[in-house]
Amino acid sequence: MIAVATTPQLLGSRVSAALDGLQRAQPGMLWIAALGFLLALLGNAGSWRSAIRMCGGDLSLGDANARFGIGSVVNTFVPARAGDAVRIALFARAVPHRDRLWTTGGAFAALSAARALVLAAVVVLGAAVGAVPLWPVAVLLALVGVAVAAAVFARGRRARTHVSHVLDAFRALGREPRAGLRLSAWIVLAMVGQLAAGTAIAASLGVRSPVTAALLIILALDVAGLVPITPGNVGVTSGAIAMALQTHGVAATPALSAGIAFHAVETATSLVYGIGGALYLAGGVSTGGRRWALVAAAATACLAVGAVFGMTVLVDVV
Repeated sequence: MIAVATTPQLLGSRVSAALDGLQRAQPGMLWIAALGFLLALLGNAGSWRSAIRMCGGDLSLGDANARFGIGSVVNTFVPARAGDAVRIALFARAVPHRDRLWTTGGAFAALSAARALVLAAVVVLGAAVGAVPLWPVAVLLALVGVAVAAAVFARGRRARTHVSHVLDAFRALGREPRAGLRLSAWIVLAMVGQLAAGTAIAASLGVRSPVTAALLIILALDVAGLVPITPGNVGVTSGAIAMALQTHGVAATPALSAGIAFHAVETATSLVYGIGGALYLAGGVSTGGRRWALVAAAATACLAVGAVFGMTVLVDVV
């Protein structure tokens, strides 16, 4: 890994040229992208909290962010999206019955359905500007239709077996549809953060129509997420983004630069966020311990952000 980092030529001339192209990125826009990724993480954590609360769990927003952040760190280093399994295990602890894993797995399915609905809106927006075809909307809405059918089926039935607790989240949605609006609102917030990050990355490298490019990036990420074969999906994510941007008329090297930049900034943001979450949970249940853990997490994040900001922005100013 050290050899590759110091001699990117080992990965091929195109990747080496793409890494060289990152030097032309505007640091300020990359920092805006990091804020966008942070907003996306906060939105996703809020959606998990909303889903767990629908199922009777009691969870603060700080706890939700900490648990979601630990899953993000695991996804960074372990393939096959193992972080999602870690999130299910961590969030399940907030569900007050013995079949909590079944319930939390169902909550994850409900979250996926809500995300499909929001993603369908993104596809419609992308089709409106001529960036993507409209047909994926049918697939996404079919998934939403299955979720709605599950909610209607489960709302009048009680969970009588272990497996039936998988429908707890759908049962809650059937009985209180407004809960679905709250859930979707958090996912919309996360999507806005991702779009802002993608727009900032594209703008930092001079990609034309950066908002349209961001729409392509978001859709490419969802496709890349279907094949999480490497830790953090490294390589797959950058390649998918590069291919999507090439359909937007971006040359191969700048497109790959954008993909690498997107993955690097997202990974750095997730690591800082996740380490903070780990420190927060390490404080235990006592008020004093949690307070000091929060202070340690904040201090760690500030030191990391300050160091990177100095290396990327202040050096150029000086």
